[in-house]
Amino acid sequence: MSEKTVTVVLEKENNGIRAAFLENGIVVSFYFQSNANDVRVGDLFIGRVLNNRFSQVGWFIDLGDGQSGFLPHHKQRPDHTVKPGDRILIQVDKEERDGKVPELTEQVQIKGKRLIFLPFSPYVAVSRRLPEYLRERLKNIVSDWCATGEGAIIRTQASEQNVAAIQKEFNSLKEKARVILRAAEHVSSEKRILRQYSFAAALLNENHFPPKSTVIANFLIDQDELPPNTTFMYKEHQDLFRYFNLESAYKAALRPYVPFESGASLMIEYTEALTAIDVNSGSMAIRSNWEETALHINLAAAKEIARQLRLRQIGGMVVVDFLRMEKDENRQQLLHKLECLTKNDPNAVHVFGFTRLGLVELVRKRQRCGVCDRFMKTE
Repeated sequence: MSEKTVTVVLEKENNGIRAAFLENGIVVSFYFQSNANDVRVGDLFIGRVLNNRFSQVGWFIDLGDGQSGFLPHHKQRPDHTVKPGDRILIQVDKEERDGKVPELTEQVQIKGKRLIFLPFSPYVAVSRRLPEYLRERLKNIVSDWCATGEGAIIRTQASEQNVAAIQKEFNSLKEKARVILRAAEHVSSEKRILRQYSFAAALLNENHFPPKSTVIANFLIDQDELPPNTTFMYKEHQDLFRYFNLESAYKAALRPYVPFESGASLMIEYTEALTAIDVNSGSMAIRSNWEETALHINLAAAKEIARQLRLRQIGGMVVVDFLRMEKDENRQQLLHKLECLTKNDPNAVHVFGFTRLGLVELVRKRQRCGVCDRFMKTE
């Protein structure tokens, strides 16, 4: 199987940077980084715990420079009790959106290409994209390297390397964590102490560090911050999206209506609590067998929904109103299809199945801003 050709197009505009992630020349994701917020996913901060009335569910944290975030209880270290006034090491888990401050975690991750080192999380997890036999083997090997209280996440790229190369990266990440933790002990004010990746490098990291990639931007970036085997191209064109024929796809992703060639369609609506997707038969010719027609439309809709989730960077809870089907085997076929189509999404997707009202519930991990966030701000 030939490797995918990966290209990242970065266009600086007045309000920030919009990005397109392309595989084999086809855009699969749009992202947006605002100038208004300098708190990014993966950033490490020394923060001060504030005295607030939400302490039953979590703590607001002063990050310095007028910035703040929220640390939920379930993202605190199990062995660490915090109280107002404490200075703690925390990491940004989700960026600011919908007027909500960034979500933080004490469960720090030091990210590499093949591994993620967990200095405060005593477990080892393995990418679900690896075959079962390799998952168990790598898990046992890496578990032996972890000291008490440490852990790791084994990424998909680990399958391409021998054990010696993986262990070398593990030791390097562990040493990096040691240096960070030692430096953090001497920080006496609230501030960011580390940004692991630039915007371009972060997008490549979240998409599993492709073996080769090209980054194209209308502004200069530090090429030393890019992963190995990444080619950088500087283009002076102010409007790179138009130059590379991405503007029409971007504008289409801003619209709630998604038509199919068959005449069926999706309607995607965003709210603060969830994203609602409605499947419509539209002008598609209805066969005499409604069950067969509904299954056909629903399977096509599942494919488009999986594409739109990644394209628009839709995260959090998603509720889908598929066309009604009576047969249980057809409903199960639809759920299986949706699970298969979202399996390779860089952000974890969990399909929970049909509710008692006949809606399909799923959750996609939310990290950074995408098209859906820009759409909501223009409403």
